[in-house]
Amino acid sequence: MKRLVIITLTTLLLTACGFALRGTAELPASLQPLHLDNINDSTLMGRELLKTLVSNKISLAATPGPDIYTLSLGPETSSERAISINSNARAGEYEILMTVTFQLKRGSATAIPPQKLNLSKVYLADPDNAVAKAEEAVIIQNEMRQELSQLILRRLQAFTP
Repeated sequence: MKRLVIITLTTLLLTACGFALRGTAELPASLQPLHLDNINDSTLMGRELLKTLVSNKISLAATPGPDIYTLSLGPETSSERAISINSNARAGEYEILMTVTFQLKRGSATAIPPQKLNLSKVYLADPDNAVAKAEEAVIIQNEMRQELSQLILRRLQAFTP
């Protein structure tokens, strides 16, 4: 009985302080339902953002309206550059920079002006295995898309109308 009381009190304290599991988010009620403009699953970033919103149980509107907020996603840009040279005079480390722009509107009024989010990651490259380097770059880019979609969600969470 004592353990049950302790567990219940601990759970109540954690929820009262705003604790939430990592990767879960709740948007303010005024932002829901949210209409997605030019975000579709034909682009990798659009697919990842849509997956993030759905997995966080964000209600989505099929059509825009005057009282419905609209989230727009700009094109994703990605670049890669060598940042160090190894003893064989080949690139030893690469940096990937990924950028995406998003905007939030309500009707014709801009709620959040276009914001550019940048994320960069560095990875080591094996000069003897080009296939592994390419596969690692793809994995890192997918992780970056997940992080960028979480950043967009956190910006929406912090929005106060």
